[in-house]
Amino acid sequence: MEKDKHTKAFESFLKYEYSASSNTVEAYVHDVKDFHQFTAGRDDPYSLKEVIGFMTELRIRGNSVETLLRRLSGLSTFFDFLIKEKELKVNPVTLVTKPKKWEKLPAFLDFSEVDELLRAPDVSTHLGFRDQIMLETMYSSGIRVSELVNIKLNDIDMKRGIFKVTGKGSKQRIVPFYESLREKMESYLTVRKEYFVKESDNGYLFLSRTGNKIDREYFWMLVKKYCEKTGIKKHVSPHTLRHSFATHMLTNGADLRTIQLFLGHSDLSTTEIYTHVTTDKARNIMNECHPRFSRNRGKQ
Repeated sequence: MEKDKHTKAFESFLKYEYSASSNTVEAYVHDVKDFHQFTAGRDDPYSLKEVIGFMTELRIRGNSVETLLRRLSGLSTFFDFLIKEKELKVNPVTLVTKPKKWEKLPAFLDFSEVDELLRAPDVSTHLGFRDQIMLETMYSSGIRVSELVNIKLNDIDMKRGIFKVTGKGSKQRIVPFYESLREKMESYLTVRKEYFVKESDNGYLFLSRTGNKIDREYFWMLVKKYCEKTGIKKHVSPHTLRHSFATHMLTNGADLRTIQLFLGHSDLSTTEIYTHVTTDKARNIMNECHPRFSRNRGKQ
């Protein structure tokens, strides 16, 4: 079938020419397959009309504007590929009026909730100790869950207190970790060797009880498990820890540029969403320092 041939060729292009991450390859191929299913039996499946119809269908399904924009990005890359392969003349996505992003503030935990979450694992057990190190590593550095589970032993420099992660687009960056976490990490490496490494060592920092690499879905289940244990009612995902890191850093005076470097954002505008946390801080400063506010407070 022609569509299947296009999809397989596109997947190979993403992997070997576009150098996309495995997550991007998976997402884009899923977008294309979903689009092909929607346009099954249509005379002109790669037309502007079908793209708009597909986006409308996704919106009816309840997809957010952010999801629609990401899906359009995947389809646009696919159509550009078909043009490159001389299978298509025009990319229909370029003719679509993009929906505007809604202003949506990221969910985050407050300081006390993070403390509760980090204390939730039973560190007297090797599994609980591993879980606490994973949670604290992610919160203390703001890395993505995909970056967390892919850290290898040779990515860590314990002496300097830094580790290397590979982010979106295979971009690498160096992330420091604070002294108390470094000490815990040293203890964890001993526990890892004794309890988690089986017949051979695959080199990944965080291992399952069977000695395999921890995957993203498993870590998501751990976060959910410990949130339930501590009674945190918010909808929390691994990404919430990343948001919490950025929010708390900004609240405590870190500048956006520094936070951008930690998070691995290529564009500072992506990081600017975290400026919402300065609202309360600014209000408190005004109450303390503005002459009119301080004068009125004295009259009460």
